[in-house]
Formats: sequence, structure tokens, C-alpha cells
Amino acid sequence: MTMGWGRGAGAVLLAAVVVAGASACGGPAEAEPKPAASAAKKPVKSVTAQWDEMMEWWASHDIGCVAGYDAEDDPEGCAIRIQDYVDDVRKIRKAMNTDPAAPKGFYTSAYVIIDQLETYASTPAGPDDTEGWLAARPLIYMEGHALGEWIAAHPLQ
Repeated sequence: MTMGWGRGAGAVLLAAVVVAGASACGGPAEAEPKPAASAAKKPVKSVTAQWDEMMEWWASHDIGCVAGYDAEDDPEGCAIRIQDYVDDVRKIRKAMNTDPAAPKGFYTSAYVIIDQLETYASTPAGPDDTEGWLAARPLIYMEGHALGEWIAAHPLQ
């Protein structure tokens, strides 16, 4: 008699496990919705357009410190603006790295200029080294200007 009861309990237990397993695996009702295939992607701006926007912003927001004057009035603020300028050039490098229109090796010369700018930007002892940033400022600006000339001479889009 025990044997018959065991088989019946085993069948019920097996059925419970199968039902629980099926509901735990997540059926179609629980599936995550897939993103719409027709969702439009934001168009990527060309490196030239991004550079031009960056330069327009700097022309209207910088008091001249990055270009080499007016640093005496606010040396700490000028040092911060120079660091911000370097960060913006880094964004341009990222845009170059992901530019789908660029053939292999297209930005090699631009990377050399950016690498030199990075070398000059690494000379200050840190973000709080105001004198170091002010001393590196003309060299950073010179490389930024050279990068701008390179981008203008090599419009890809």
C-alpha cells in the first residue's frame, strides 16, 4: 500500500515541479519588450561640425585666457578653463575614434597633434597647479590651433 501511495505522490510532485518550472522560466507574457526596430537614431555630427561648435562656444565664453591673455585677472579660473579646453579636445578625439566615415588611418596626423597637446597638458602637477597650467597654456593653445587648422584642411563630411 505504501508503494501505491508513493507513486501517486511522486506523480503529483513531478507535475508540480513541471508547472512551477514552466512558470518560473517566464512565458511569453513575461518576456521583455524588444525595442522598436524603427526607432530613429540621432544623426552623428561630423568631426568638423563638432570642432566648429566647440570653437564657437569657446569664442563666446572664454575671456581670452586660453588664447593667451587676461590670465592675470583670474589665474585660478584661467587654469580651470585651460583644463576644460583640454577635456573638449579629448571629446574631439573620441569623435574621431568613432567616425564611421573615416577611412583607416585618416586621423593619424590629427592624433599626433592631440598627443602633443596631451603631453603639454600633463606637465602641470595636477588640477590645482595654477602656475603649471598657465605655463603650459601657450603650448596647449598652439596645439589646439594646429588641430583646428588640420580639421579645416581635412573635412571628411
